[in-house]
Amino acid sequence: MARRSWQAWLRDGLGALALLLAVLNVAGAQRNRGLQATVDAQQANVVRGQTFANLNNNLVQLLAKTAAEQNDAALRQLLANNGVTFQVQAPAPPAGAE
Repeated sequence: MARRSWQAWLRDGLGALALLLAVLNVAGAQRNRGLQATVDAQQANVVRGQTFANLNNNLVQLLAKTAAEQNDAALRQLLANNGVTFQVQAPAPPAGAE
């Protein structure tokens, strides 16, 4: 039986190392895809939350404006119960009037 040379052992070892690195690369790429999907889902939640915050802000402003314009005590109380307070400012005098 012939003995294997050190070049054959080196060649086989490097081949096995290359195969191992290829498998690790594929596994890393799959993990990366999974992490990217998680990040995308979280980003969608952030965008959705910001959209709801903008809608909430617009709704509160509209309710406060309506309460002020119509002097609606019940609507003022509803807003106050939810931590929203506001003050009605007197309209500015027309330009040229002194």
